[in-house]
Amino acid sequence: MSGGIVIVQTAFPGDVILTGGLVRSVRERWPDLPLAIVVRPDCESIAAMMDSGVEVIVYDKRGVDQGPTGIRRVARAIAEGPWENAIIPHRSPRSAMLARLAGLDLRVGFAVGGHALLLNVRVTYRRGVHEVERNHDLLLALADRIDPESEPTLALPRLILTSEGKEEAGSVFEKLGRRLEPPPFTVLAPGSIWPTKRWLYEHWVILAGWFAQAGLSVVWIGSEEDRESCEQMASSSGTGIPAAGELSWQGTAALLSQAHVLVANDSAPVHLAGSVGCPTVALFGPTVPGFGFGPLGKGSVSMGVRLGCRPCRLHGGRRCPEGHFRCMTDLLPARVLNTSVEVIRSTRGL
Repeated sequence: MSGGIVIVQTAFPGDVILTGGLVRSVRERWPDLPLAIVVRPDCESIAAMMDSGVEVIVYDKRGVDQGPTGIRRVARAIAEGPWENAIIPHRSPRSAMLARLAGLDLRVGFAVGGHALLLNVRVTYRRGVHEVERNHDLLLALADRIDPESEPTLALPRLILTSEGKEEAGSVFEKLGRRLEPPPFTVLAPGSIWPTKRWLYEHWVILAGWFAQAGLSVVWIGSEEDRESCEQMASSSGTGIPAAGELSWQGTAALLSQAHVLVANDSAPVHLAGSVGCPTVALFGPTVPGFGFGPLGKGSVSMGVRLGCRPCRLHGGRRCPEGHFRCMTDLLPARVLNTSVEVIRSTRGL
């Protein structure tokens, strides 16, 4: 097949991680095909871990590339490369416009929203399946146009650990007592951009304390915005290494690759863990796994409370529309602990 592929995914980090399945599928079917992925600046290192040969193009749509001048600059950079086709998982007019301005022959995306008018290959957005499967639908539609004799196989996201990331994780392992072979440990990720996706502070504190009593070390992770809350939770629970704001995506990936389990809200760490084989217990409040963003790691489990008001938001929100926030208050620490222990036993044999 001639003509390279550009994948345009300028959404959140979790969405970019899941796009890694597309990269693997393309590489496995067409090893020598020129391949690029367009991402936001905060996702550049994630994209670089997908494949050593993928070219990462940064589109700083809220910064230096904001506005018409910026999108044209990035479009020119794409047009100058060896790519003729675009896969656009991001359901955004700006992402579709970027591919059109670049003059790419085929622009494949989902047939939902106004941006579909900028596409020339529109694919049904299937509900009730995982996002990785929906993304693969786009690749199948492209292959049908440019290489109809082939049928790329579905691949799950897998990130390549870097030496820099392993070095970062090693500094955390030193705090746990052993750098090369850390003791059994769990990772807790209590943050989320959306407040209603966050499990309760006191629930995290109780869970961490119980993990410690069970002989498992605890590492708290998150963004710089989560640093203060993670430090407070570590202090309140009397256990754990607060590492929020201290690890890059590469370091976090290396850390998770060694963890016995990750417990996290419906957020990017869930998908990062799946991409490095870390079992995960994902906590869903206003959202549900049926939206297509459940954990993919072996032995992973999604948890939530059955309520008539769930789901209430596609991405979460600032406050509970019902005013009771039962989707998170009623998801009790004992239940999460028991599930986490079962996941560890089934995957680690402990």
